[in-house]
Amino acid sequence: MKKILTHCLIFCLSLLFTSTYSQTCSRQIAAFDSAPGGYSISGSGLLESENDATTLSFDNAFGTQSGPDLHVYLAINFEAPSVPGNTNIDLGELTSNSGAQSYSVPSGVALGDFNYVLIHCKSFNHWWGGGLLGDIDCSTATDNVDKELSASIYPNPSKGIIYFPEIDSRSQLMIYDFSGKLILTQNGISFHQLDMSKLGSGIYLLKLINENGTATARVVIE
Repeated sequence: MKKILTHCLIFCLSLLFTSTYSQTCSRQIAAFDSAPGGYSISGSGLLESENDATTLSFDNAFGTQSGPDLHVYLAINFEAPSVPGNTNIDLGELTSNSGAQSYSVPSGVALGDFNYVLIHCKSFNHWWGGGLLGDIDCSTATDNVDKELSASIYPNPSKGIIYFPEIDSRSQLMIYDFSGKLILTQNGISFHQLDMSKLGSGIYLLKLINENGTATARVVIE
């Protein structure tokens, strides 16, 4: 009876979890442009919001000239964030001058609040360039669930360690908790197993991003 109740609870929580991630909205950066006197920037990006969690991600093809104190910004205009009137938010230092990476956007920032993503050398006030954010596109999270990825993860539910086919080293893995908060990001991963025991019991959403697109799967840790 206890086992039946446990599985019923997991099933009910899974339904609630699906509801929690009922809608995903995003704005794509199709390409980056260099600033006058700036440097070329390759790749693309995505500003994505799931409930209260908003994340800016650059894909594996992202790359630019390395430099000191480079920061990533959301801004109103395609000009240096230091220009008066160019309202902006500093998302922090550029993690790497190449490859997939992501940045958490402060809560309360809506997808439509800004028009561009900029890269700027803060200490020398030198504008690198940036990319235009496209129109807002919303879809249900269930439409984005990759059934093949979900089916390949085992055991699920798990006591903490899950196994799945080896992930390409150029991929990025993001883990969200039940409330929709991003709690873990791993870049350049390549493994057959993942130990989630330290995250505690609960339901988690795993999002895998690589050059082939995005796949998500739900995992239950008992």
